[in-house]
Amino acid sequence: MTDGNERINSYHNTINNVLTKLQQKKNINITKKCLEQIKNLSNYLNFTTNTKELLRKIYQFFVTEKEKNKPWALQNPIKRLVKATGIKPTTLRRYVHTDDSDDAVQDVVKAVHKAAVQKTVKKNQKLDDFDKGVVRRTIYDLHKKSQSVTMPSLQQALKKKDIDVSISTVSRTVRLQGFRFYKNASSRRFVSEREDIVLMRMTYLRKIRKFRQQWRHIVYLDETWLNTNHVVKGDWLDVPSTSMFVFEPHCKGTHRKVPSGKGTRLIILDVGSSQQGLIPGCGLIFESKTNSSDYHDEMNKEHFSEWFRDTLLPKLPPRSVIIMDNAPYHSHLDPDSRVPNTSSNKSEISAWLEKSIVQYDKKMKKTELLDLVK
Repeated sequence: MTDGNERINSYHNTINNVLTKLQQKKNINITKKCLEQIKNLSNYLNFTTNTKELLRKIYQFFVTEKEKNKPWALQNPIKRLVKATGIKPTTLRRYVHTDDSDDAVQDVVKAVHKAAVQKTVKKNQKLDDFDKGVVRRTIYDLHKKSQSVTMPSLQQALKKKDIDVSISTVSRTVRLQGFRFYKNASSRRFVSEREDIVLMRMTYLRKIRKFRQQWRHIVYLDETWLNTNHVVKGDWLDVPSTSMFVFEPHCKGTHRKVPSGKGTRLIILDVGSSQQGLIPGCGLIFESKTNSSDYHDEMNKEHFSEWFRDTLLPKLPPRSVIIMDNAPYHSHLDPDSRVPNTSSNKSEISAWLEKSIVQYDKKMKKTELLDLVK
């Protein structure tokens, strides 16, 4: 320790000589700065003279941790250092740091401030259930007015209703509400929440609920199509990064062999239920004979009626309920079931009345017979 003290005294003498010269020049600012540096330097030099004692304390700290098998404050290095050395935290923080520049501190302050601001904004941008309902109703209002719904237009509409939020919040809320954006390739106008559609949906839901309460056997019927060369577009290939074309001769490995063209189009008609799945023996598959883009054109009332009468009905239990869409061939009536109208002649009306066991006078005029039909 003697050599260390002599070295410190030598440093102090040198610094005192510098201070004397500065005071003679009456440079007060430099003198104050030097005094502060001298104070820090003196503390640092005194600190280094006790290095052996500090090492002993740190070693004893590690031994104690090992004996107790319980590390002390692993997530807080300064706290561990205070415990190991016995030095005050303020003193340690003055000497133990990773960057001497003030910029590092400012960066930390800015980062903390930015995080706090972002957290506050995010919290303020959250919409409650009532506001979400307003968003949904606003979209419906824009649809009824035949206006295109975009995030900016929806944001402006919400501002008029005292809901001032960012576009990102509007977009996130719309998606969470279950809305999706679909491209309309056919330029056909979409029907969205029309009143007659709402009425039909309510009627359907009431009827289907009644049938389920009666334990009726409910089956669903529909058609679809499939190309014989129908495959997933795209595949993973082993292609060099410099390749300009995936099928160059130098490509490694093999690739899937895909036939060219879409192939023959098949029309599929089937029926199923939640209890049975697809009903065995009811499926109908036939090859398309036209180039129409709408597969519904392949099915006509004759084909559908024949399949419905000869294939489907015999395989269904009594009092079954069949659910289908409103395709034209689904709404076709058998000639014997068709109700006469003004375009029917008198003999057709008379035959229908006789079949329905409705009494009439053969001397009646056509208008009188139609009145009986009603």
